[in-house]
Amino acid sequence: MMKITKRGWIELAACFGAFAVIAVIAALYDLEINKALYGPGCLYAQFFANLGEMPSYFAPPVIGSILFFQKFGKSQKVDIAAKVIGAGTVYVGYTLAIGLWFIDNMFREDLKFKWVYAVFFAAIMTVLTLVAFSKIPDRVMKKLFWFAVFLLIVAILSNVIVQIMKLIFARQRFRTMTPGNPSCPEALTAIYPGYDYNGFTPWYIPASIIKQPIRTEEYVKLFKDVDGGAFMSFPSGHTAAASASFGLIILPDLFPEFRKRRWMFWVFPAIYAGLVGISRIVAAAHYLSDALFGFYSGLTVAALARWILVSKVKFYKPEANTDYLISPPHGIVVLDDRPIAEEAESAAE
Repeated sequence: MMKITKRGWIELAACFGAFAVIAVIAALYDLEINKALYGPGCLYAQFFANLGEMPSYFAPPVIGSILFFQKFGKSQKVDIAAKVIGAGTVYVGYTLAIGLWFIDNMFREDLKFKWVYAVFFAAIMTVLTLVAFSKIPDRVMKKLFWFAVFLLIVAILSNVIVQIMKLIFARQRFRTMTPGNPSCPEALTAIYPGYDYNGFTPWYIPASIIKQPIRTEEYVKLFKDVDGGAFMSFPSGHTAAASASFGLIILPDLFPEFRKRRWMFWVFPAIYAGLVGISRIVAAAHYLSDALFGFYSGLTVAALARWILVSKVKFYKPEANTDYLISPPHGIVVLDDRPIAEEAESAAE
């Protein structure tokens, strides 16, 4: 059973109160904030443009490594299948991380045979990762299985939600409307004299449903020819990928030694995802509201998934020999009466 305390309700209210305030500010000043913070060429914007999505890209190797070392009872076939799937997940994860993320972002665009390098380094990283995870004790690895499940849920659901919203809102990116930016068509002002961010829409308007008069087929083609993601601004995918780091919040529930520092597992992901979100505004890729909804997609999925896992899933037992669990600084208390019932039965006998 999971119970939310008075302190928990206060902290939840503060969390979503902050969301509401920022959403209102963004509704009024999104465009002005982007104009004020515009600086796509600065180190801060470039750094997080290249590294901000790390949590999502490195989730598969972590999940695959944990699965590889699981022991499922006496079934040898299941264990072998888990090892094959686990190793494959690690390898494919590293191939994608290196091929689609590292090489694309860190090497020149004309690099030849980049997939050869990606496949080669993925093999090396797979072996090194599995060797490192082999040193982890079995009892710890059993608990990490739940961490892998939780991380998978957070990473997939938050990003799926964001991609669906992108299609519904079809919001035009700030960079495509800013003269001088590589994503802005050179012929923009010639075709649309006096153009001044006329394609901008507030975050609460789903442009795929409520059609904008300026957004004709010719208008859309003009921008998409220069930037394929010109109309995929809301929410921020980078920020959502960064907020997958909220998958860490389950660790104190699994390992008692982390409970006194539980706040760190909430604060550090929040800081990281927040920095990524702001960097996307500076980079002219997104607006404040884009970053806000990307941030809260990961946070909300993680909080709900944790609540379900700890409170509702019967076979989830972070500790077999305790009769209570005191949850995070966000005021949730988990009670487990099974050990008490077992003691009562023993006494009766």
